[in-house]
Amino acid sequence: MERVWFLIAALVVVACWLVFYLLPDLIFHHLQVGAFAGSRSEPRFGLTFDDGPGPDTEQIVEQLKAANVQATFFMISERAGSHPELVRRMAGDGHEIALHMRRHVSAFLLWPWQSFREIGRALDDLEALTGQRPRFFRPPWGHVNLGTWLAIRRYHLIPVFWNIAPDDWRADRRPEWISHYVVQLAQPGTVVVLHDAGGPRQRTADALLPMVSGLRSVGLEPGPVGAMTLDRSFLRRAWTWWELRFTRGWDIETIPNSEGGEPYLRIGRIRYQGHPVMLANGQTLTPGAPFGEIHFGNPALSQFSGRASSGLRALHGVMRALVDLANWIEEHPDFRTVEAVGGVTLLDAAHTIEKLGFQRVPVHGWTKWSMWFYLTILMAVYHKDGWKTLKRFRDLRPVMVLMDRENFLGKYAKPASPRKKQR
Repeated sequence: MERVWFLIAALVVVACWLVFYLLPDLIFHHLQVGAFAGSRSEPRFGLTFDDGPGPDTEQIVEQLKAANVQATFFMISERAGSHPELVRRMAGDGHEIALHMRRHVSAFLLWPWQSFREIGRALDDLEALTGQRPRFFRPPWGHVNLGTWLAIRRYHLIPVFWNIAPDDWRADRRPEWISHYVVQLAQPGTVVVLHDAGGPRQRTADALLPMVSGLRSVGLEPGPVGAMTLDRSFLRRAWTWWELRFTRGWDIETIPNSEGGEPYLRIGRIRYQGHPVMLANGQTLTPGAPFGEIHFGNPALSQFSGRASSGLRALHGVMRALVDLANWIEEHPDFRTVEAVGGVTLLDAAHTIEKLGFQRVPVHGWTKWSMWFYLTILMAVYHKDGWKTLKRFRDLRPVMVLMDRENFLGKYAKPASPRKKQR
């Protein structure tokens, strides 16, 4: 009988754990149901800081001022109470004061009613400091329990998580690494989580100016979450999740647009996986050879799909972007050994491909059908007509376009035109 009661008690504990902790965290943190997501149709980037204010917050604020940028600060209300003048000055300078928690403690270590009470008290504390009640909320570590979710509902808060986390709190993260990591992964509508307290944050402060410059070079304007437009599409959120991991896993770089605005092209250094191909320079590209894989910039793809003259504008834009790409390859040592550049596309326009100087190579087998599926979904996500484009692309077949490095640089490497627009 004792064993039966023990089993019942264990089941009750597990059920409570599932209802109070595991399911809320899975649904509202990991799946981000009901959470803020920035629109992919606007070139905005969410710049956010957690854990402050602290000893390095003022220096971070000064760096942001030098870059003419505002940000969202998710504050611990107890720490904010120790720096009231700084918090008021930050709010007066246009920074967005948001809620992190009253204390920096995980929701997994609090009873649900404790989380509910802590959030309510923290909101009152920050409102008393700034005269405005925070709209945005991010729990420490993103952890959520049932009480957290109920408090979000009760106080009409908008939960904000993140797409990009450079782990700037780690001692081995140099400013150059933090800046490059953020810029490499940044896309319209994405949000980065940085930290202005909870430990030494000099590295974060030193990364800000090159980070902001890099974001602007790829056509993104960093700012507070409140300046971004909400995107309610769960599909686009899921696709953003996939794209960020693809970019990070394959170390893909975005090529800045020399004329300003959204970049057209990205590139990654991989090992060539196709069949042997005789290139225009007489060399054979063999499997395993260093290869520069070109990817079309998805924001530009979305922009062009909404214009009647999209085809001609896209061609001119790509031709300019190939100049930027060639100059970029010449400047980066990691790409000096690539034997060729190219990529797979559904847009098998033979005349256009040859005009650009590329040769067409058929794609077969699993690669053919997997790339057809991937590129078709990509077009459905980014094209202005959405899923209606599936009928248009169902009869297209992937083709690989290639050009050896020597001919590519000879054709396109030249001084890029000066920027027409500085962001």
